[in-house]
Amino acid sequence: MDTDQVILGLLMSGPKSGYRIKNITGKLMMAYNLSLNQIYPALRKLEASGLVKKDVVIQTGKPNLHEYSLSERGRESFFQAMKAPPVPLDYQLDFLTRAFFFRFLGAEEVNRLFEQEICSLDEQLQDLAQIRSEVQERSDENGLFIFSTIVEMIQMLKDRYAKELERRRQG
Repeated sequence: MDTDQVILGLLMSGPKSGYRIKNITGKLMMAYNLSLNQIYPALRKLEASGLVKKDVVIQTGKPNLHEYSLSERGRESFFQAMKAPPVPLDYQLDFLTRAFFFRFLGAEEVNRLFEQEICSLDEQLQDLAQIRSEVQERSDENGLFIFSTIVEMIQMLKDRYAKELERRRQG
């Protein structure tokens, strides 16, 4: 799904500010993290196309709150996207992109990069382990599926990179 459709999906459960959308994608979605620099332009575009409506909530002592909600057209657009055929997997993994150019580096530097990536993946697994119980308490079956899939994917990458590093050290 693209950014617009993710935002429409998040608005299906009710009005939200851009900041709230950022918090949800950063903490709960794991597979699709959005920055505020992506969210606000998308919200403006969705509003201009009539897919969302913006309400300004007046607040005293702090800036006014801009809440976005779905229009009927936005709801229809979301359901069309959900029923669309699957999109091929995007294999854009930064480490694998850099690996394409490892031929320009020495063996020690390449091994160091593998070690760093393995450590980074291990840290991510540790972070996910710390929130596992919260995810299990608060998520529905879909959230649990997403969480376990991400954990398994990161573990698979870590294992694959460790195996390749070992091969390179022996070779």
